[in-house]
Amino acid sequence: MKVEIEESKLQTAYANACDGVKDFMESLFGKKVFEAAKPTLDDYKTIRTYEDACKALGEPIFEDPNNLPNHIIALMKLETISRALWGRNFQPKPDGEGSKVYWYPWFALWTKKEVEDMNPEQRGALLSASAHYGADAGFGCLIAHLRSSSANALVGFRLCQETEEKAKYFGQQFIELWAEYLKFNFTVGNRLK
Repeated sequence: MKVEIEESKLQTAYANACDGVKDFMESLFGKKVFEAAKPTLDDYKTIRTYEDACKALGEPIFEDPNNLPNHIIALMKLETISRALWGRNFQPKPDGEGSKVYWYPWFALWTKKEVEDMNPEQRGALLSASAHYGADAGFGCLIAHLRSSSANALVGFRLCQETEEKAKYFGQQFIELWAEYLKFNFTVGNRLK
């Protein structure tokens, strides 16, 4: 019998295994196969879990002695992961001139088909909610209204990435943590009718 395993799946299994299972896997496949699986600040794709981010940064895993709300814990973990994904050489700095673009994982609550099936009034309400505020990214939450222009910074920079590819990875790889952070006071999977 022949069994084929994709290397990426094997490395993911290794990353999530306990020490005894890791030893077994190393003896079966060789240590070299798993070297790339070790979390490092040099390759953001090696950061596959919150624990990987802590290992790469050399930080302890957060333990909650105060029973903080789940969405706050998720945010703290996302901030740690974001720093690990930035990598060793990226030093984020405020850009007062707005010449640097940063990327934020963006999540849709509706499918493309659901939006297309909306009547014009529903679609207009949905689109005007985001169009009213313009581009949403920044270092804090700053809003200037009732002037000749409107400038907004509504998404915290700590969760932004320097490339679109990294932001997409951040959103997809850690979707459960994002859901825990964003679902405050509603259940993911339920929708209003």
